[in-house]
Amino acid sequence: MNAVFKRAGEGPKRAEETSSGLRRCLSSGAMKPREAMIRFVLGPDGTVVPDLAENLPGMGLWVSATPEAIQKAVDKNLFARAGKAHVSKALVDEVIGLLRKRCLDFLGLAKGAGVVVLGETQTEAALRSQKLDLYLHAPDAARTLDFHYPLEVCDLFSRDALGAAFGFASIVYAGLVPHGLTKKLKLEIKRLKSMTGVL
Repeated sequence: MNAVFKRAGEGPKRAEETSSGLRRCLSSGAMKPREAMIRFVLGPDGTVVPDLAENLPGMGLWVSATPEAIQKAVDKNLFARAGKAHVSKALVDEVIGLLRKRCLDFLGLAKGAGVVVLGETQTEAALRSQKLDLYLHAPDAARTLDFHYPLEVCDLFSRDALGAAFGFASIVYAGLVPHGLTKKLKLEIKRLKSMTGVL
């Protein structure tokens, strides 16, 4: 499918490319770091497609990773500036769903890489020894485990969702040690938090 995506705008000086790594938001015109934005491309039928992995060919249309910015782009038909575009009215929900799936997929990869700590006792011990770079707990956890150092915390996923990501029926507490996958997951969680308004 990727091979037939439009390549309009590609060339030595694509509009989306900047030496600073910043991208211009389609909705506000503001320049922001790419990790704080969502990239969209036009599919072969003109459909606007979220490109969270940023690997689809074609001219990228960048929008700040907030529901307000994406909804503005939809309501004001801003994607059409890049050509004939068909935009889902539920694009905000689509992006949130894809971000959630991407985060959970990263959790599964992290478990396979051996960088995950699972369970209340094990996670609490890792927090006490400051070994974790990311701490996750289900929103209905009986308690929030204590820690005393700067740490990314995520409570966006149910115990069933965490369990499925890790290959169990349910998981309430988990942590990830420093690793390349952990770094990528933290960036995705920040985008998801921004899209769901929990920052």
